[in-house]
Amino acid sequence: MSQSSVEARAVNVEFSGLAKQMLNYRWVCYGMLLLTYIFVYFDRVAPAVIAPELMKEFGLSATSLGILSSMYFYPYAAMQIPSGILSDRMGPRISVTIFFTIAAIGTALFGLAYTFGWIIVGRFLMGVGVAVVWIPCMRILANWFRPKEFATLTGVMLTVGNAGAVLAAAPLAFLVGIVGWRASFYWLGAFMAIVAILNFIVLRNKPSDKDYPTVSEIDGIDYYSVQTTKEVSFSENVKKLFGMKNYWLIAIYAFVIYGTVMGFQGLWCIPYLQQTYGLPKQEAANILMLWPIGMAVGCFAFGFISDRILKSRRNASFYGIIIYALTWLPLVLWPDKIPVGMFYPLLFIMGFFSGAYVPNYAHIAEGQPHSFIATANGMLNVWYFVGGALFQAVMGVVLDYYGKVGDKFPVGAYKSTFIACIIALVIGAIAMYFTADSKVLRKKSA
Repeated sequence: MSQSSVEARAVNVEFSGLAKQMLNYRWVCYGMLLLTYIFVYFDRVAPAVIAPELMKEFGLSATSLGILSSMYFYPYAAMQIPSGILSDRMGPRISVTIFFTIAAIGTALFGLAYTFGWIIVGRFLMGVGVAVVWIPCMRILANWFRPKEFATLTGVMLTVGNAGAVLAAAPLAFLVGIVGWRASFYWLGAFMAIVAILNFIVLRNKPSDKDYPTVSEIDGIDYYSVQTTKEVSFSENVKKLFGMKNYWLIAIYAFVIYGTVMGFQGLWCIPYLQQTYGLPKQEAANILMLWPIGMAVGCFAFGFISDRILKSRRNASFYGIIIYALTWLPLVLWPDKIPVGMFYPLLFIMGFFSGAYVPNYAHIAEGQPHSFIATANGMLNVWYFVGGALFQAVMGVVLDYYGKVGDKFPVGAYKSTFIACIIALVIGAIAMYFTADSKVLRKKSA
């Protein structure tokens, strides 16, 4: 055997070893972000469980409570574009470490605050900090994984994230009953600080940071070839994105579907169950827990359905939102007459079909330059959280418009908010209907 053949074989063996290490280590990076993302969801929906305590301790109206809870969403939405830029330019490792530390401080402050002003600051810092987790994960997926894995892994992340929403339901209610809501939050903040440090230790932005080959080099396929060889500026990419009909139609869909989720699951579900059906907090929290469990399953299912079964981003999201809108009908038709036991399957089904938004991220990423994928997803993500903020606040305004009868809002007040949610979802379905479907998946299935 010639010297050149021996050297070539040695190079191939070395490359094979590095390829294997890369394909293993990418799951370590992804797993670290999955752990981190659990707390993003926990902070997002935790006010639903402690809503009665917050209203009583701080003397809040429904409008004020809606504003307090929504203070997570406004900075979260505002940070999506910076989050994309930070992820594309600075990298996920440093971005997540810095901002998740801010989230830990905000979470602890939320539990320590004794004035409405300071608890607003704590909630605001939560939103700022956890805003820089999702988009960095999109960058990790783009750097370490194949495009065909994108929607499925997005669904898995949202599934695991919903574990945080599950923890923020019955388990949080149980913990609050033992140590109080304040201690629950400042100890959570301390644990989140540890998670931030672990991100710095474990996470790597791209395979080359550990001298690993990319999936394109391993597979011999240029997965992220750009349609043009010239360098395209950030402003040109933004202009192109804003000129896409799909962007605005998917934005409408995102606004309404996630707005209804956060309006009900994220804040007003437990007050509704307690005031309309007279349920104790723990039972109401047990029921609420079925929504994130259903959503966890649904997020994974819709990612898989989009990639493997329908092979269509549009159709998966469109059919899903139609069924999701129909699940609201019992709340409108029989708002105070649903057997309590039926709420368990109902909230599970509502949660499952609310996961229909998962393919949107892959939908908007397709056709974008590789260096702009995270930023494009950030610009879409804005609309989810503007929707979450406004629906929570507007539902509070509607409840206050009707006013309380004694210490409870009347059934008609809640019914009006549910009707508004159905109307919004119909608008979202119409928007998705008019989107152009994925060319990539259509070609593969042809």
